[in-house]
Amino acid sequence: MRTRPGQAATKAVRSTLRYAANKVASSDRLMSIAYDLMNETNFAGLAEHEEMLSDSVRVSTYHRGIHRNVQPGDVVLDLGTGTGLLAFMASRAGAKKVYALEHSDFIDVAREIATHNGFTNIEFVQTNSREFTPPEKIDVVLHEQMGDELFNENLVQNLLDVRNRWLRPHGRILPSKFRLFIEPITMTEAMRVRRFWNIDLPDGIDLSPMRESLLAQRYETGKNEQTWLRPGAVAATMGSTTPIMEFDLNTLDRAESLPTEFVIERTAATDMIVDGTCIWFEAVFDDETVLSTSPLAPITSWGNRMYRLDREFAKGEQLRIGVHMGRLVDPDSWMVTHH
Repeated sequence: MRTRPGQAATKAVRSTLRYAANKVASSDRLMSIAYDLMNETNFAGLAEHEEMLSDSVRVSTYHRGIHRNVQPGDVVLDLGTGTGLLAFMASRAGAKKVYALEHSDFIDVAREIATHNGFTNIEFVQTNSREFTPPEKIDVVLHEQMGDELFNENLVQNLLDVRNRWLRPHGRILPSKFRLFIEPITMTEAMRVRRFWNIDLPDGIDLSPMRESLLAQRYETGKNEQTWLRPGAVAATMGSTTPIMEFDLNTLDRAESLPTEFVIERTAATDMIVDGTCIWFEAVFDDETVLSTSPLAPITSWGNRMYRLDREFAKGEQLRIGVHMGRLVDPDSWMVTHH
């Protein structure tokens, strides 16, 4: 069969795009640029900011953290200012000067809000942080660079770059300390969606043989290996929780210092169904101010990815979990295995 010219062109374009995508994915620098561009697009509309501004946990925690840690006379930089909220809070807390950086046109909205509210000590700068040098050293860097899986908004790369070039000795990053959790969880019965072969049906209809069915496997797309938890879906963790990773951006030397391979072992405290393994993080401003995205904490605008398992465990039975993070900024490259 001959290929028409249009088909050949389409094939060539797809091949070129596939090659380009692989090149980008293989380069941390190119991936960093790609995520910067995606973030610029993702937060350039009112809807995204409406969700964040309506997140009372997020807003109140940042308000408390900023007013406890920004001192009168501080020079502050707000990295990725968005609506300008963190810059406004810093000004109210007594900052002498605030530089508010944003690389999208949405910065014009922040400027207008500032004008309406009478802020005069905030300088709005539309730029990528890597292309900006402030005219003075910075006492406090404010940010909200945390994605659902913590790293996927270039958290570490962006903040270390800012710290190394701008931050005054003994300056502070807020928040600077982070804890990442990957924990097995059990869901509430009303929210639980079981695997195809584990679903109980009336009239003695048995789906359990489908687990080994070659025919059924043809329809296994892989899409149900991960899911996003709905608020209120989690009843408990499998046991006590421990972060797999803790770090402080004030002292971390480089992104490559962070581990990417983990083994987690948990023991069932009671008979239970472990529906999967869930990701969340904690951002620490100080000993009394912590923002948590745990599915068992008050609801926030961050989501929780779950790697599905759906296995029954007896009390005392152990689950061993392997975690491999291909690229920190790309959670789709992470792998979680259950044993």
